[in-house]
Amino acid sequence: MAKYMMRAFLMMKARIKSPFTYIWVALLVFSLWLVDETIVPTKNSSDVAILNEAGEYGERVTEFLTASDEFSECTFLRVEDEDMLRLMVRRGQVRCGFILPEDMEERIEEGDTRSMITMVTSTFSVKSAAVREKVFAALYRIMNPDITVAAAGEYFEDPEGAASYIRERYDYYVGSDDVFRINYERLDDSKGDEGVFFPDRSDPVRGTAAVLIFVLCLYSGSTLLGKNGRFFRAFGRRERLFSEFLYLLSSVLIPSVCAFAAIRFFAGDGTGLMRDLLCFALFLILTAAWSTVFVSCFKKNDTYLPAVSVLLFASFVLCPVFFDPGKYFQVAGYVVRLLPPAFYIYLL
Repeated sequence: MAKYMMRAFLMMKARIKSPFTYIWVALLVFSLWLVDETIVPTKNSSDVAILNEAGEYGERVTEFLTASDEFSECTFLRVEDEDMLRLMVRRGQVRCGFILPEDMEERIEEGDTRSMITMVTSTFSVKSAAVREKVFAALYRIMNPDITVAAAGEYFEDPEGAASYIRERYDYYVGSDDVFRINYERLDDSKGDEGVFFPDRSDPVRGTAAVLIFVLCLYSGSTLLGKNGRFFRAFGRRERLFSEFLYLLSSVLIPSVCAFAAIRFFAGDGTGLMRDLLCFALFLILTAAWSTVFVSCFKKNDTYLPAVSVLLFASFVLCPVFFDPGKYFQVAGYVVRLLPPAFYIYLL
């Protein structure tokens, strides 16, 4: 055991002195920062931001949207700042955003509703058109009686009587079950064997970190197939495999520590520190062991490096980084767990 500890110490010492280690640290931190700033909509894509500058009238619209069962598939978030609303939309943290203007009530009373509401969207807002129809339907519910009552003086001899009748009939048509209404029925995703809906386990920040560490470990394994690998090939099979495992683990240890600190900084609020640390440690062990076995299947870098490149793209596509295949195909969730990045995310 002492000789293995000495080898691990010498390997770590070599990694500390290598500039390549710090290049990977910089790449990892920059990549995680970039992903956090431009996060792709996943679990939060049903959120919609609303900035109410219309006072009490805008509050009526917002309360109707948040209280109605017809809009339950969307979560309407109140924001206090227009810059924050635009930032949330640009990052993909919400589907889209709506700004209710300050002069909203005055314009409705005048019947001028053209270009009144501002809708903020982005290229990520693939379902913003459906949300727009829901918000406009809610606006119509609130605005229609006011617009009609405001125009009563132009069309009726008794404006007050007409206004009272219009409001009474409107409340009846909207609120009564005697009049035709649409019953909204929403079907959820496929159910598992125990009747539990498959959750979306995608995690862009952790997934990106896990894939980059996994790929770094695999690329480090190419050294074992070159001239430097002669040192390990001189040992017996068991000693060689364990020494290669220590070598690959040392190659990712320093970048992994920095990556874990970045994960906790960018996306550590939802998972406890000890649980996150334990899962990350298991991920590193599996990554080094997986890479050791994978390298042993090749004899030359000419065939090994192309295979690593394929695994790089396969990891981003199949592992729940930006998209979780296990949410729609249960068997896919089990198969991709064979890859260390997916194992880490699903383990959390």
